[in-house]
Amino acid sequence: YARARADGTCEACEQPEPFEAKSGSSLEVHHMYRLSDGGPDHPEHVAAVCPNCHARIHRGVDGGEYNEALIEKVLDKEDPFRMKYIY
Repeated sequence: YARARADGTCEACEQPEPFEAKSGSSLEVHHMYRLSDGGPDHPEHVAAVCPNCHARIHRGVDGGEYNEALIEKVLDKEDPFRMKYIY
């Protein structure tokens, strides 16, 4: 689902897939909310990201913030009409 939604573009850095994979996609599926913390294992809660972005999220010093930005991007794709601000 996430790879189809991404359509060949990393949902984090928004760059094309870094290489052509034997499996058809080099994008990796990332759970935006960790399953070990009770996050849902649901298609709307995963993103298709390139290997570099996936490593940055899990091992980068700014991984938490980068993941939060990714969540916002995916939420915008899933529901482009959602309210971003409540007045």
